[in-house]
Amino acid sequence: MKFIIAFLSVACLLTACSTATVPEAKTAEEYFNRGELAFANEDYQDAIKSYEKAMEIYETAALNRRAELRIADAHFANKDYVEAAAGYEDFLKRHPGTPQSARVLFQLGESYFNQILAIDRDQTATRNALVTFESLIKIYPDAPESRIAPERVRACKNHLAANELYVGLFYYKFEKHKAAIGRLTEMLDKYPECPDKDQVYYYLGRTFLDSGHPNLAVATFENLIADFPRSPLAAEAKTILREEF
Repeated sequence: MKFIIAFLSVACLLTACSTATVPEAKTAEEYFNRGELAFANEDYQDAIKSYEKAMEIYETAALNRRAELRIADAHFANKDYVEAAAGYEDFLKRHPGTPQSARVLFQLGESYFNQILAIDRDQTATRNALVTFESLIKIYPDAPESRIAPERVRACKNHLAANELYVGLFYYKFEKHKAAIGRLTEMLDKYPECPDKDQVYYYLGRTFLDSGHPNLAVATFENLIADFPRSPLAAEAKTILREEF
C-alpha cells in the first residue's frame, strides 16, 4: 500500500512538471529579451514576433528603436534581404543621426549586395548597393564599417561594368554598331578600372572598324596594345593593324 501511495505521488509530481509552462511575458522589456534569446538560438521568426510585441506594448521610445532595428537584423540573419533592406531603410528615415546609423547604413548596403543578380539580369540591387556604400564612406569616413565599404564599392562597379560589357557584346554580335559603340564607350568612361578593359578596347576597336571609322579603330587598338601588352587580345589587335593598315 505504501508503495502504491509513493508511486502515485511521484506520478502526480511528474504530471505537474510536464504541464508547467513558461510564464507569459508581460512587459515590453521582457518581450524584447525573449526576442534576443530567440535570436541567439537562430529562431528568427519567433524573435521578430517578440520584438513586434515589445513595440506593440510600448514602454519607451528607446526600447522601440532597439526592437525596430533588431527586427531588421533578424530578417537579415534569416537571409530575407528584401525585408531587411526595407527595415534598415525605414529605420534610417525615422531615426536619422543615431549612434547606430553607420552600422545600419552598412547593413542596408549588405542587404542590397546580397540581392545582386547575374550580369545578364536586372542590376537595380547592384546600383542600390553601390550608392549605399559610397554614402557610408562619405558620411561616416571614420566608422569601422567604412573600412570594408571600398571593397564592396569596387565589387559593385566591376559587376556593373561586366553587365555593360555583356550588353555591348550583345549589340556587337548582332551588328548594332551604334548601340555597341555607345555602351562600350560609356563603360570606359564610367568604369575606367574595370578588370575586362582589354576586351572593351578590342571589341570597341572592331566595332569602329566594321562601322567605317578606321581612325577611331586604330586609336582604340593602340590603346589596347599600350595598356595591356600581355593580353592575347593585344596580339590580335596587332595582327589587325598589320593586315588592315
